[in-house]
Amino acid sequence: MSDLLKNGETVSSFERRFRVLKEIGGGGQGNVYLVSEGDSMYALKWYNQTSSTADQFRAIEMLIEKGAPSDKFIWPLAIVEGESKDNFGYIMPLIDTKRYTKLAHFFGGEVKVKRFEPIIDACIRMAHGFNELHLSGLCYRDISFGNLFVDFETGDVLICDNDNVTFDSLEKAEDIWGTHGFMAPEVVRGEVPPSSQTDLFSLAVVIFRMLHLQHPLQGKREYDIEIADYEALVDLYGVNPVFIYDPVDETNRPVKGKKDIADAYWPYYPDFIRKRFIEAFTVGLQDSNHRVRESIWIQDLSRLRASLMYCYDCGEQLFYDKANINHPAHCPKCKKSISTLPPRMRIGDRVMILSHDTTLFTSQIKDSNIMDYDSPYLKVEVHPRHPDVWGIKNLSDETWRYQNKEGDMKEIYKEGVIPIKEGLEVYLGDLVANLRIGIKRENKSAQAEK
Repeated sequence: MSDLLKNGETVSSFERRFRVLKEIGGGGQGNVYLVSEGDSMYALKWYNQTSSTADQFRAIEMLIEKGAPSDKFIWPLAIVEGESKDNFGYIMPLIDTKRYTKLAHFFGGEVKVKRFEPIIDACIRMAHGFNELHLSGLCYRDISFGNLFVDFETGDVLICDNDNVTFDSLEKAEDIWGTHGFMAPEVVRGEVPPSSQTDLFSLAVVIFRMLHLQHPLQGKREYDIEIADYEALVDLYGVNPVFIYDPVDETNRPVKGKKDIADAYWPYYPDFIRKRFIEAFTVGLQDSNHRVRESIWIQDLSRLRASLMYCYDCGEQLFYDKANINHPAHCPKCKKSISTLPPRMRIGDRVMILSHDTTLFTSQIKDSNIMDYDSPYLKVEVHPRHPDVWGIKNLSDETWRYQNKEGDMKEIYKEGVIPIKEGLEVYLGDLVANLRIGIKRENKSAQAEK
């Protein structure tokens, strides 16, 4: 059997037979086909003879035996061969491309996303997926946009090309592979092989690009490159990498009017998330032991999602920034000063926005449950007949308590609603939340959040 399969050919594992229907993709290692087993459809990655090595066979066997870390991974299900033993491949689940978009297409402008929620949710799920992979003792080695798919309606993600995955114990630098722009600097320099630590750098690159639509290391220095040859790329990403918003080194800032799309986003994100990116691409750029962990990204991104609000003049989505409460920002769309704050809820030092369509999840409420980002905890309920009367609806299984105007302590069970009133203390299980109503503030100054 040759490197290419024909429609109608069959490939088999020990107990299963699959019929080739059509080719649906290709790459340096081989081709991908749509195949069927009865009424069930799958994808087949068929290696060319160069890639059909004994080491690759054993690697796929290991992945099948170990099993997928979670349903976020398009994981090998079975190794298959044809009549000849010169080539082999593996069966994997089929991606619904009507629902999921490859990130490379998103950054190519083929998909327009009007809201931040699915983008942030996708970043959270990517971080969680790679956390699950790393906890299983594996590393990915080649995180890039070509291997990540997103449902931009829901924020669900799929991680494919998992034959890149191996044990997190490589020792030889010649085991290096990856994609320039995503590989950690020490991998680009040829000093170490990929690992879970280098995966963390790649993950930070993906998250930054998702939120800014620009690479964190591609500013003036990249723009000034006349010939983007191998040596130039090694210098840019490995030998002398500089974050475009490095607070000390300004040599690689975005180029105004040429390569500056990140400038449309960076100033509008809250201070805490900008500081995290600075950490990831300054200290974390140089020291692999100080990279931002997946759990920290999940915590920060959940907090970022809880900071979403709207411009009351044009409806543009914005972010509340407690650190800059005394310095009213301007809407990036209508350019008007943000003079109106929506209702808020404070738990400890965290402030969460309560807009008319807000839903908050368990991970945003409870620091001890940061991986529980899919369980709705509460939502804002607007009175159907009195639109100026808002409340928070209990979506959790916990019993809430608050003191009503008569001084009685009331218990609120699931589906119950508590009115949003200034200074009202609400006991959410073992947490105390303080509610604040929306306010109109002066442009020159504002009272700091207490």
